[in-house]
Amino acid sequence: MPIPEKLGGFKVLKDVARISLVSPKESGDFPAHVFRVLADQNINLPYATCVFDDDGWGITIVVEAEDSGKALAAIEKGLNKKPPFQTEGAILSIFPHRKNPEITRALFEAFDREGVSADAMASSPSAISVVIDQDLLSKASSALFGPFTFSAYRTPADWKLAQKGKEQLYKEVVASYQEKRPKVYGLEYQDQQALLQAKLDKGQVAALGPVFGRLARPGLSLTFLVASPCKATDQEQVSFCLSLSEEDLCQETLREAAPLAALASISPASTFSMNGPHFGDRYGIVSELLTAFEAGHVALLGLSCTIASITGVVPSAQMTSAIEAIQGRFDIPSVIERA
Repeated sequence: MPIPEKLGGFKVLKDVARISLVSPKESGDFPAHVFRVLADQNINLPYATCVFDDDGWGITIVVEAEDSGKALAAIEKGLNKKPPFQTEGAILSIFPHRKNPEITRALFEAFDREGVSADAMASSPSAISVVIDQDLLSKASSALFGPFTFSAYRTPADWKLAQKGKEQLYKEVVASYQEKRPKVYGLEYQDQQALLQAKLDKGQVAALGPVFGRLARPGLSLTFLVASPCKATDQEQVSFCLSLSEEDLCQETLREAAPLAALASISPASTFSMNGPHFGDRYGIVSELLTAFEAGHVALLGLSCTIASITGVVPSAQMTSAIEAIQGRFDIPSVIERA
């Protein structure tokens, strides 16, 4: 039996609402328009993802329950349609995952064993966040104590006791978003990546757990991970990035081990990540980034925004242009290329 992986902890944000959007392929400015509409209404986004594939854009937005009515009204007015909407959700985040495929495998398999279905998933540089039905929160948190150990609490009961009276700890206390140039602690990027996109039937995402387990080895990182909606409503898509040198092996492993509806890849790609003091109440942050990319003619392939960080994917040939576009809108003290 595998030795449990030691993690720093996990935290939960309750009482959230999830909005899912899918655009036609030709709507290249769709993400920028959606996030601009939300930014104009000062709506905070504790979780947001958008990923492009051959069918168009798949977007997941999570807002706190108190902002759900305003968010729905803004999107309905801006897009002239009412988006799919689910209330009584929660975001569960585990950290640090160190971009290790083995952590992803263990999380997928733990949820699969306990019958916990994630409505959405994304990684930041430090954490993996899953969006689930709030009724599944107790089962999901208990499931984590199989593959993982946590220094602050030994059992699910210890964790539940530690949460009493501390429900607001997930929310970072930060200043209002006011800067003309939002401050960023630093920008990191990684070149020579492959973006793989696997479409599966609804509820089958957990089947990718063994795939990530077979790919895990020292030095291999998942630099991007998002589970998002797609045009076919009975399917969902998992998009992730790993070293370009691993692309062929990964495609072979996926085809052998997972019940795929479709598999595609884009390479070479580059990933980038950044976080800042205002990314906890991040209304306008994603909008600023997408506006910068529009102005710089940068073709975004995917983006996730969770746990005070933004992670994105662009074609390798446009990484320099992407950095220049980000520097034009954000105050960035350093740019670091990771091997």
